[in-house]
Amino acid sequence: MRETEQWLRVYRATLDTNIFIRSVIRMDNLANELLSRWLDGQFILVLPQAAVDELQNVLSRRALIRKHQYPPRRVTNLIDKLNRDADIVHIPFSLGLCRDAKDNPLIDCAIQERVQFLVSYDKDLLDDAELRRNLFEYGIAILEPQAFLEKLRDAKINRYESNISID
Repeated sequence: MRETEQWLRVYRATLDTNIFIRSVIRMDNLANELLSRWLDGQFILVLPQAAVDELQNVLSRRALIRKHQYPPRRVTNLIDKLNRDADIVHIPFSLGLCRDAKDNPLIDCAIQERVQFLVSYDKDLLDDAELRRNLFEYGIAILEPQAFLEKLRDAKINRYESNISID
């Protein structure tokens, strides 16, 4: 945790890769609003390196690019912003809390980095009562993007100062 985060009480969140994918394939949606809020300093984005690698791999697939007609430069810009401005962490081990092993890096990241929110469109995460209970023990809520945006709108927290550029 950065020193300035301690006194500013800024939310820390881990966003599922499905949010970033939606932000690239379609420009006018909740996923892009979430990213705008991050870029505006309304929360600290914390991701495992595995998620950034997965995004690079998935979003660079030619079939996906052809299907959704997005410029490959959009992917490069996103990955560059994440590497430059998000807190990217390496996860040394997995607690194996999720029934879908591919989601464990996100969950382990959220726990290791003490985020308050894990945000996803994935019903497998959102509807898993046992996972919700386990994460509650760590002070983490699993929310859909709309619910997280409402938390941000209602928050009485400060924005953190950053040198994040939307360009």
